[in-house]
Amino acid sequence: MKSILIMTLFSFLLAGCGQKEQTTAPDGKILLTVWESYNNEEHELFQKLMGEYSKLNPDIDIKVSQIPWSGHEAKFRTSLAVGGAPDIGRIDTGFLAELVSNDAVHELDQFGVDKVKDEYVKAAFYSNVYKGHIYGLPDQTTGVCLFYNKGLFRSKGLDPNHPPETWEEFLQIALKLTDPGNNVFGFGMDNSLWWTFPFFNTFGAKFISDDGKKCLLDSPEAVEALQYKVDLYQKHKVEGGAWIAGAINSEVGFLNNRYAMVFMGPWNVKNFQNSGIDFGVSCIPAGRAGTSTNVGGSNMVIFKTSNHPKEAYDLLRYITGADFQARWAGQLSQIPTNLNAASSIDKEINPILAVFMEQMKSATPRP
Repeated sequence: MKSILIMTLFSFLLAGCGQKEQTTAPDGKILLTVWESYNNEEHELFQKLMGEYSKLNPDIDIKVSQIPWSGHEAKFRTSLAVGGAPDIGRIDTGFLAELVSNDAVHELDQFGVDKVKDEYVKAAFYSNVYKGHIYGLPDQTTGVCLFYNKGLFRSKGLDPNHPPETWEEFLQIALKLTDPGNNVFGFGMDNSLWWTFPFFNTFGAKFISDDGKKCLLDSPEAVEALQYKVDLYQKHKVEGGAWIAGAINSEVGFLNNRYAMVFMGPWNVKNFQNSGIDFGVSCIPAGRAGTSTNVGGSNMVIFKTSNHPKEAYDLLRYITGADFQARWAGQLSQIPTNLNAASSIDKEINPILAVFMEQMKSATPRP
């Protein structure tokens, strides 16, 4: 009897979790469900813009659900397992391959997405390509630039309007800025792979061969890139150990005038501005392959459980279109994923955003 009760309860819970999202609104309109994981400020603007889309398309209603970014992958896995996935989901770029491998999301080639690929930031768009097919569109993209402390530059007689343009110049400036006696270092770095991509990219290193069958991390370019990064700490001693467990991290050290230069993304611009620190932003120093950044961000995909994939695709095109992205970037100080939105960004009002937009032109997608 006990085992029967447990099984009955489990079946009841599973049925509740697996309840399919509605596909028709009470008024008979097409209902599109969107699961997104934006922060509260982003969520508020997203809902407003979804309301505007419904007014422009009176036959469509949109139901937006805000889910936590942390753990969103498990949420989608569960929804797929029990048949309750939304029409559209916002996912981390690294999660796409798993969804495609499990045949969970639509190819967008069928909707003619290939014809509009040149509208998008290249690295962001190609994070949606898997085995030659396109499975999503980028709703957000991000990368890092070089942030530098103008006050510390001035204190060492360096031009605060001339950040380093090459790795050779970067090292020379970092040596002048480093003052161990006063706990000041030219650079504070992060040690994870994502933060190391700019070194590999600018040195021209590839991670995987073009046919996807061979690791290339033993190439001369990759070895040279990693050795350069290691030498900043071990040999030249211009890096302050920001990556060591328990140390002052790059963000805090930059705010405290300990690290004169750091890699950072647009998400910290407002925080740094509010702190009152006098800082500048420039592109990552160039190596033999030029300047480049790593790429982060998110994509939106259409799940195969959707009963309205064409309408969902039209909505994706709106979310990643020039008008939407211009408003999104302008109000939130974020990088637009659609290149046609760039002309709408006031570079006088948002000069730092303009630097990030320039940097993204040479961004390299993750392998």
